[in-house]
Amino acid sequence: MLSSEKVPQACMIAVMAKDDAVRSAAEVELEQTLPLGPQPLPELVEFRRIEDAATMKALADPLRIRMMRVLGKNAHKEPRIMTVKQLAEELGEPTTKLYRHMKQLLAVQLIQIAELRLVGGIVEQHYRVAQKGWGVNPDRPGVDRDSLASEELFGVLGAAIDDYFTRYETALRSGKTFIRSQDCLDNPPHVRAVGAISDYQISRERATEFAERFHALVKEFTDHPDERDEGGVHVNLMAIFYATESDGASDA
Repeated sequence: MLSSEKVPQACMIAVMAKDDAVRSAAEVELEQTLPLGPQPLPELVEFRRIEDAATMKALADPLRIRMMRVLGKNAHKEPRIMTVKQLAEELGEPTTKLYRHMKQLLAVQLIQIAELRLVGGIVEQHYRVAQKGWGVNPDRPGVDRDSLASEELFGVLGAAIDDYFTRYETALRSGKTFIRSQDCLDNPPHVRAVGAISDYQISRERATEFAERFHALVKEFTDHPDERDEGGVHVNLMAIFYATESDGASDA
């Protein structure tokens, strides 16, 4: 256990989250008093299921999802410890833009202060993620209907879709993948890209059959997130299939 007695120079700093947008249900203000030096943090949580409204709200922003992805890179091996400046440089964003977002992630304990350093008379905060992985799973038993229709969940879904499209666009523009499957095959070692955006009417039986096969394929793909091949390729998947009852009019 790390004791403050081992820190050569003591400095107390209050870390507070006062943004109304990130208050918990009880509106408890996050406040920690920390000494200079490495912080006595617990082991990373293996996987955090996001179920509460406050955490969903904190993740309902594409930039904060990007911040979590950068901080969480290779967290299963060794968590990254970064300053806001380092994070901003990797994201290509202004440093001042990230401070408010960091406070929101801190408030719901998705990230932690890993170390405090005194640099040029200024306390510099270094952060890390609190978990190796996280996710929102609406299929989990016990999730109530009200949660599934909440603005917080819609916010997370919207932010995740925006983030996915941004990463896809970046990969296309940089030549890391191609829109056409054949272009991928013609430019080895690219793996074939597969995608479709469709809106049409089919029989209920066909829709049901496809949904079952699609569900099985997605489950196969996502069932073993910890099986990583360090020499493999980085894959990206966003899968949404849904059917609506026909009301005799266009859904457009």
